[in-house]
Amino acid sequence: MAASMRHRTSVILQRCVSCALLILLSACSDMPEHLAPTGFAVTAPETSVSFDQYVVDTRAQLEQALTLVYERAGGAPFGDSYPLARTLEMRAPYEIREAPQCEPQAARTGYLLIHGLTDSPYLLSAVSRVLAGRSPCSVVRSVLLPGHGTTPGDSLVVHRNEWRQITRYGVDSFRDRVDELYLVGYSAGATLAVEYADRHRDDDLLAGLILLSPAMALPDASVRLAPYVRWFVDWLGVEQERDAAKYETLAINAGAEFYRLVTELDWPAMQALEIPVAMAISGADTTVDVYAAEQFFCDKAPQMRRQLIWFPAADGSHDTRLDCSGIIKQTVVDAEQRTVSVSHVGVTMPATDPHYGRDAGYRQCLHYRESPERFEQCLNDDVDTVYGERSLLVDGLYEGRLLRRATFNPAFHTMMQQIDCFLAGQCP
Repeated sequence: MAASMRHRTSVILQRCVSCALLILLSACSDMPEHLAPTGFAVTAPETSVSFDQYVVDTRAQLEQALTLVYERAGGAPFGDSYPLARTLEMRAPYEIREAPQCEPQAARTGYLLIHGLTDSPYLLSAVSRVLAGRSPCSVVRSVLLPGHGTTPGDSLVVHRNEWRQITRYGVDSFRDRVDELYLVGYSAGATLAVEYADRHRDDDLLAGLILLSPAMALPDASVRLAPYVRWFVDWLGVEQERDAAKYETLAINAGAEFYRLVTELDWPAMQALEIPVAMAISGADTTVDVYAAEQFFCDKAPQMRRQLIWFPAADGSHDTRLDCSGIIKQTVVDAEQRTVSVSHVGVTMPATDPHYGRDAGYRQCLHYRESPERFEQCLNDDVDTVYGERSLLVDGLYEGRLLRRATFNPAFHTMMQQIDCFLAGQCP
């Protein structure tokens, strides 16, 4: 109880500081309201706070922040299909507990899910359901990275050590709760998972890593300037914020902290891991350096205890470059379903997802924002568009057709079956 009270007191003080900052910023600029701090930025709790209490406290902060967002917008900022309650559920941390069939003395397996930059727990929600279903004694917990879940304005001052802190908190929350723990990281969350595993090799609780679209290096050389540019510029472009599950506007500060996190990992210098490593990568990924990830897999994942699922593109490009054991190539090309590749943002979601699935509520067309006509056509034309990664575009088109960035993985269920059999040690 005392730890919970200290956490709540810390939250209140943080809100006061954030509100003061909001007043100052509002007086000094005419920034769009969704770029202003909310006063309810999510932080990492003290280690003594129970996970149940963390979920309760974080949901309360998110509800206050999102209520402010919806009031500012004068209604539903993400569309009528996304009332505040649904958006809150998408962005909040959560736990999936053991099924009633789990015997009291049976061994329990835990999965800690860590999302990526600008994202929320929703990006790993489908993965969490599959992992929970592996056994009636599975326990799944998903954390929310500090600075996320509210508005992009709350990521203006976030620091990478806060992301490390929530990772440590998530791991520690499983102690005396499960017998073994897998870290499941997507994008920046994968970086955090690898870093934790490297720095805690003597942690007997860790059973393995599941790394999806892992950020082991970043391909854009200009990102190296982000730690310096952030002192002069706040945003890498400003978006309307149409996605109920995550931010679309990137604070340069958050990008700089992401870059620092990736470079500080320095995985080429680390010893090979001893725990099992399962990975999934789109070869066409434009967000992370896929060949650095492949090199990490071949050099640092233990032989005979590793699996890499690689998704090539339709034209045969973006294939693997190395010849090491454990690599599985999985096609996703389907002319009838209009899929030409998986993208960085689509690996973790099935085509049936009600938000990110094929022709579902949200369509990713931000790469056409400089051309209003193409942007609208990309959003609304379900015939003359294909799904894939932006790296396949030539003069803004893919073989004469507009391209939606694929926010789903046509082979999601196959991928999860392959991960399941790998973790169970039953793959042929």
